[in-house]
Amino acid sequence: MSKFAQGLSKLKVGEVPAYVSDHAGKHWTPSKVNQRTFDFLHKYKEKYIDTGSIKPLTDVMIGLFFFSYAVAWPQEYKHMKAEEKAKLEGKAAH
Repeated sequence: MSKFAQGLSKLKVGEVPAYVSDHAGKHWTPSKVNQRTFDFLHKYKEKYIDTGSIKPLTDVMIGLFFFSYAVAWPQEYKHMKAEEKAKLEGKAAH
């Protein structure tokens, strides 16, 4: 278990926001986030792109699927609610 999770498990609910804020302030500075991101991208490139793997393509396709679903969901939800309302009122649902 990580140090963060161990520290979190010892706290009361009211103490959690201050603990998380303090932890984030120390461990999630812009320079550290930037360095971790570039390290991840470099390792990913070495492991998958340089070897000619198909994984980057599947990652992009899956990511685009979830993105398009998230973008389309509000409109679909709106249509579903309108259809339910029309059915309750006895109208035709289109």
